[in-house]
Amino acid sequence: TAWLTPNPLTVLALSLWTHSAWTMIGHHVSHGGYNRTDDSGRYSSRGFAQGSLWRRAVDWFDWMLPEAWKIEHNQLHHYRLGEDADPDLLERNAAVWEGSERY
Repeated sequence: TAWLTPNPLTVLALSLWTHSAWTMIGHHVSHGGYNRTDDSGRYSSRGFAQGSLWRRAVDWFDWMLPEAWKIEHNQLHHYRLGEDADPDLLERNAAVWEGSERY
């Protein structure tokens, strides 16, 4: 299939799945949203993407460690929403775009 033109629908579907898996599963699990609903522990905040390289690659295929994300997002971001110390403050992070052409 390497010589075939990529199917835009397939690309869109794979992209949507990857984004959904990250935002809906990874985000909610890291917040502990499934801690009481998952008896296996796979989707608990203490077991997700931990224990082996395989689990890490399957659950959380990202450059940032899940433990680092928990600290940065749960502690640094959520406890400082909208403040200057918030690492995700849009006004500060988007300042580098000022004067650039927007599409």
